[in-house]
Amino acid sequence: MIKILTDSSCVISPEDAEKIGVDVIPLGITFGNEAYKDGVDITTREFYDKLLEGKNYPHTSQPSPQELEDRFRQAKQEGTTLLFLPLSSKISGTYECALHIKEQGGYDNVYVYDTLCTTIMLELLVREAAKRTYLPIDQLIDYVDKLRKRAKLFAGIDTLEYLAKGGRLNTATAAIGSLLKVKPLIIISSQGTIDVIGKKLGAKMGIKAVAEMLDLSKVDPEYGVRFLYSYDPQNSKELIERIGLKEDEVVELTDLGPIVGTHIGPNAYGYVYVEKE
Repeated sequence: MIKILTDSSCVISPEDAEKIGVDVIPLGITFGNEAYKDGVDITTREFYDKLLEGKNYPHTSQPSPQELEDRFRQAKQEGTTLLFLPLSSKISGTYECALHIKEQGGYDNVYVYDTLCTTIMLELLVREAAKRTYLPIDQLIDYVDKLRKRAKLFAGIDTLEYLAKGGRLNTATAAIGSLLKVKPLIIISSQGTIDVIGKKLGAKMGIKAVAEMLDLSKVDPEYGVRFLYSYDPQNSKELIERIGLKEDEVVELTDLGPIVGTHIGPNAYGYVYVEKE
């Protein structure tokens, strides 16, 4: 038996996770002296409300080593093969921590795969892996690896402010960007990093640019197009309309949640798709 474990940056609802048999380990969020577990004692809406209050800039943290080891030990006791699909090692230390615990604890039943992604791209991998737990573990990992290489994410951000606060952007550049109403365009690279690939003046131009990056003829119809937003879905709804997709052609429209929302702030928009082979 193979079981899938992921972390809460995957933005899968508890109901969906239970339905498809996926275990989700929560990541941590801290506002000043207030510490929360993502999806456990703070909701996505509560997170953005606190973020927009602006009293404290949030910080994220990986699960404790003990939380990970508890999951690994339980799987071993149950005789279960566990495939852990955490967010990118370039964004969090979760992958390295899990790998260390696996090696030091002798958990031969646990396999840790660096997804090099997060949010709905990670959700895509998790959902598709959960459908194929009947495969031998080496074949399942091979499938996930090939799917990840074909998965693409393009998005637009409303402001440079949060990238700057998170130490990912020079503060002076962020101030200039805000003054000029610059809207960064981002991807999750094949190396698992969040990269700024361009900037547009104003939301309308940003949405137009992101829409033009999607060539529907290259989309694998088996997986469709998944859309993302942070806090307010309006920009993504405009993006869907500009691309020319009908409501029943959209696989999902999902809020990014607190973990990535910490770094990109509200009003982001974008999509994930899988390229045809």
